[in-house]
Amino acid sequence: MAPKINILGPVLAALLVLLAVALVVFPLYMHSEVVKATGAYAPLYLYEYSPYDTITVEAHYQAGAAPSAAALDNLKDTLAKYTGKRVEVQKYGDLPADAVPQQIGDNNVSAIGAGIIERYGHSSMGWLNGNIPIYILYVNASGPSTSDNDTVVGISYKADSFFILKNHIDGEGVEKAVLVHEAGHLLGLEHCDNQSCAMVEVLLQKKAWGQGKGGPPMEFCDRHKKELEDRRYDLFYNVKQFL
Repeated sequence: MAPKINILGPVLAALLVLLAVALVVFPLYMHSEVVKATGAYAPLYLYEYSPYDTITVEAHYQAGAAPSAAALDNLKDTLAKYTGKRVEVQKYGDLPADAVPQQIGDNNVSAIGAGIIERYGHSSMGWLNGNIPIYILYVNASGPSTSDNDTVVGISYKADSFFILKNHIDGEGVEKAVLVHEAGHLLGLEHCDNQSCAMVEVLLQKKAWGQGKGGPPMEFCDRHKKELEDRRYDLFYNVKQFL
């Protein structure tokens, strides 16, 4: 009679190895690939049962480009309101004058941002739970020109970070609006035609604001509020958009 071979042990061992590999590979994939797409972390920021329960906002800035405390407080309140998560804000005036070139555009924004965060970033995403960061890089630089020969004032370029071109922001109200707008992109929102929505293309409305038609919009429209609510309570919301 042939001896009985107990294969349960090797099978369990193999499953444990596969699980261990998955626990390593998945976070690495999230950090190295998914993070490259703006809005890709929206479920992690928003979903009610996301393993990440704290959003840490890191604002790094150059001399002369310090963020407005009121603008950061407004962003903190907005994020807490729509994500239901704890939000912490940290400020670091640690970016040297040569941290960025005079012009930032699509061809260099990702590399510049990655270099800054690698060198000066303090927070990092928890391995599988805990903290998830948002990096805001306040710099003295110009962005891509628009058809009106104006310059953009905020650039979202990754799932967890965006630039604020502080030398082109002419007031605290505009700064508040731009922060909410760029954070909205990180939460998965696209631009909006509703001129009272924070996701309207902000610079295009600046002339209207100066003509007594109200200040820059700092709140989302009803459509975007509904989208944020759906993203918060429906884990598969993003998948449904493509079905």
